[in-house]
Amino acid sequence: MTKPALSFSEFKRIVKGSRGFRLLTVGNPKTAKGEGHGYFTYILHLSPARLSGFEVCAGRTKGCTLACLNTAGRGGIMAGQGILTHADVANGVQNTIQRARINRTRLFFTDRAAFMALLVKEIGKAIRLARKNDLVPVFRLNGTSDIRWESIAIDGAASIMSLFPDVQFYDYTKLPNRKNVPANYALTFSLADGNEVWARMALNNGMNVAAVFRDESRVARAISEGFLGRPVFNGDMSDLRFLDPKGHVIALYAKGNAKGDQSGFVRD
Repeated sequence: MTKPALSFSEFKRIVKGSRGFRLLTVGNPKTAKGEGHGYFTYILHLSPARLSGFEVCAGRTKGCTLACLNTAGRGGIMAGQGILTHADVANGVQNTIQRARINRTRLFFTDRAAFMALLVKEIGKAIRLARKNDLVPVFRLNGTSDIRWESIAIDGAASIMSLFPDVQFYDYTKLPNRKNVPANYALTFSLADGNEVWARMALNNGMNVAAVFRDESRVARAISEGFLGRPVFNGDMSDLRFLDPKGHVIALYAKGNAKGDQSGFVRD
């Protein structure tokens, strides 16, 4: 059932955020690797699938829905519960991080203007903070979603990327028909259970394809042997997908609930 509208004032009351950010997440263990390359990644985490009552992952599969990184790391830790699953969150077993993601998503759908205004404000703040520390700011707006950000106009601009033309944005996607993608928005197609035809099409159209393998040893074998007829690059070296060599499969190893996946989303 769709949740009722969330006002901006109520959102500010119940979502406190961290370091002055209510929408953007400032660093995590994987994106922190980018600092060694001179970049600082800020991520927007919405609530995936329909956990908020609103669909944000139109191209999702059964496997990626259950294995989503939404419940990896701190997002899946809840005292007395163990690691949260997709079903737990759907059934109302939610920690502070899950509730914040749900409320961000509700605001996005029920007060788009307020959401986008806040996002612009936070991106501006993030740029200043990164540059103050001599790092290049980069942004992932689909940390746990698959929104067509290039299609959302704002302040007379075609997209938020157009408002910040000198800033790099990047994301994973399972939507093969993304169009009018700005030059500063790098997309990597995400292989999952049942979408291999689309993944091969993405490769043929010049996109890299990310694939999740069972463990680090399987990643090493893929790098040695290739995958889908293409050379393989280790995507766990950093999260900076826009720096990956072109024409590659980007190998990641399973994390969180994906470790137990048997749907075909994780490759053995």
